[in-house]
Amino acid sequence: MKRLIIIFFVTVVAFNVFSQTRRWEFGVTLGGSNYVGDINNMFNNGSDDSKEWNQFESSFNFYNIHFMGGVVARYNFNPRWSVKSSLSFSKLSGDDKHFDNSRNLNFYSNIQELACTFEFNFLDYRTGSLQHRITPYMFGGIALFHFNPKTQIKNYSSKEVITLNLHDMHTEGQTFLNDKSNYSLWQLSIPFGLGMKFSLSKYICVAIDWGFRKTFTDYIDDISTEYAGRQNMIANMNENAAIASDRTHELADYSNVFHAQGEKRGNATTKDWYNFFGITITSYISNGNRKCLKN
Repeated sequence: MKRLIIIFFVTVVAFNVFSQTRRWEFGVTLGGSNYVGDINNMFNNGSDDSKEWNQFESSFNFYNIHFMGGVVARYNFNPRWSVKSSLSFSKLSGDDKHFDNSRNLNFYSNIQELACTFEFNFLDYRTGSLQHRITPYMFGGIALFHFNPKTQIKNYSSKEVITLNLHDMHTEGQTFLNDKSNYSLWQLSIPFGLGMKFSLSKYICVAIDWGFRKTFTDYIDDISTEYAGRQNMIANMNENAAIASDRTHELADYSNVFHAQGEKRGNATTKDWYNFFGITITSYISNGNRKCLKN
């Protein structure tokens, strides 16, 4: 997380140094986030060959919304184009019990995102302008994000409830089955979406937007391919890892059900998504000619 903060402020300073004649806006963003992946896409419906469109479509379900907050810096090239750098913090989660799925897996993860997006205003817009004070806009860019899925289990021996970092449990046999490598907790995504900007006063801009994040990982929820098999998990990891990998047997009607190695655990044909939506409030800093605000 520290490296994201450093990169964010270095980017802002660099833009400011080389852009002294342009207008800057700085502010905060507040809203919500939600996750789309192997828990809530179409796994329980038998549509395990669902493609990326189904993932995007599931974004509209607003499943498991969590608070999102962050800081932003916007650099306005002209009334139509701007670039925004944002550092956002939120949480993602999912649970099979919400979809009556006997797989019985769940996760939660804090997420930190550093994004750079270009914004195109459909109408001429300038914060503080008397004429050009509202516009719809669209945006797209690239983001670097960090996640770390966790879950809570009850240990068989001690009966103690403990929190596990799922990445460290190698729940699908990463590194010891089929030469799989473990997934990285640092990933790239493509943010894109739509919004509306409003100039509320001489200095204040309010933007409301909804942004989708198409990622390149299927492991935000720690679920993607096949079960590793209970004995393999115990032999190569430990009992806690075996519990985290296969949890169907925890349900009352499935107390003796353990999945064999190679049985389907997730939907490997799609990648996970997450979404941010909310309101951004910025105040401008102008180093240029302020007379333009009268137009």
